[in-house]
Amino acid sequence: MAEVLGFRGVRFNPAVVDDFDRVICPPYDVIGPELQEDLYRRSPYNVVRLEFGKVLTGDNREENRYVRARRTLIEWLRKKVLIQDREMSVYYTEEDYRGEFGEPLTRRGYYAKVRLEDPDSGLYFPHERTLAGPKADRLQLMEAVRANLSPIFSLYDDPQMVVLRDLEAMAKGTPPLIRVHTDEGVEIRLWRVTEPRLVGEVTRRMADKVFVIADGHHRYETALRYRDLMRERHPSYTGNEPWNYVMMYFSNLSSPGLAVFPTHRAVFGVPLDRIDTLERQLGEFFEVEPVADAQALSARLRDLRGRAHAFGLVAKGESRFRILVLRDDAVMHRMLRGRLPKVVQTLDVTILHSLIFERILGIDRKAQEEQRNLRYVKGTDELVRQVAEDPGVQLGFVMNPTRIEEVKEVALAGERMPQKSTYFFPKQVTGLVMHLLFDPAEVLPGG
Repeated sequence: MAEVLGFRGVRFNPAVVDDFDRVICPPYDVIGPELQEDLYRRSPYNVVRLEFGKVLTGDNREENRYVRARRTLIEWLRKKVLIQDREMSVYYTEEDYRGEFGEPLTRRGYYAKVRLEDPDSGLYFPHERTLAGPKADRLQLMEAVRANLSPIFSLYDDPQMVVLRDLEAMAKGTPPLIRVHTDEGVEIRLWRVTEPRLVGEVTRRMADKVFVIADGHHRYETALRYRDLMRERHPSYTGNEPWNYVMMYFSNLSSPGLAVFPTHRAVFGVPLDRIDTLERQLGEFFEVEPVADAQALSARLRDLRGRAHAFGLVAKGESRFRILVLRDDAVMHRMLRGRLPKVVQTLDVTILHSLIFERILGIDRKAQEEQRNLRYVKGTDELVRQVAEDPGVQLGFVMNPTRIEEVKEVALAGERMPQKSTYFFPKQVTGLVMHLLFDPAEVLPGG
């Protein structure tokens, strides 16, 4: 049985921070050096200082970005830059954004804390593979700050839309506590729900749910590892300590406001003989259709969505746009029988990575996981630009998004997709609310 509860969230103090847009940041895994510098400049209180601080010359075991994050968190708590809510709360949000083709959408969800469950519990289902590097980084940060700075994004299935019914009604008659605008053009509104009846209804209605992790696989596995470390250090634990829980954002799989965007692939560093024979080898498995330009490629790919396994190919030079349509699913079953379960074999992302990248271009699974020959790109225009302007980029592959039904099917079957199979948009920002794994009285004056 899932245990989803309210918590005493930590938020930026509006008496100190008067522009919340300037203190939020994206998840750590999309922050490059230029954005990191920009976030530092926006505000001395931008949460990037906690979530993904700078690496400085001379850093060592005693002084590094994790130590600085802990020091900064404690300083902000002491100076009341950050304040902790008194009541156990859930935090309801509405996010207005534009869909893949510009259509207006609103995603509704909420933040709560959830009891951590082991992978064999049958209550949570990851859908993508994880890597050791990000988990080691997140564990060092969690051990330093003892907090969930950003939420894990999870999905539950509620076709009757009952879980959020009361929270949505409450929000209609109440101004939001926080309103922010992200760099990606998303408006987020957050309400703090403290009424015990409403918080209890969320707990009750979620008790029989299972959840699929949409984003934050590394952070969930890190939270499990941290819990286990704390249990080793505190053998008389009761199970109710804060580190037995993790902060999550929950959204409904059945909601029309939930969207998955595609993540495209740029290819580089492949031997030239593989590139020279690419079109001939593609012709063995795909119908290859020339199209006039990027706009025609996107339109054709959208037309094929849900009807065929298809990709857009962007190459250099003239006549560089192609549509690839897989002729026969059976080739995947023959090639991957015994290697991958049937539910995964004919996902678009599996076809691209196994048939085109591995078999035709010679990029093996280890090289794919280490991104030795692949770069993940958001947006067709950006991919086309990179192929045209970056001499190192040899090819671009344009994807249709993974369908939500496929995510659910794979996860509930206990299987995982390749990395970057899904891009749930918008990503959850860091800095709206945080979950401490310690009592702040330990660090506050007089505590």
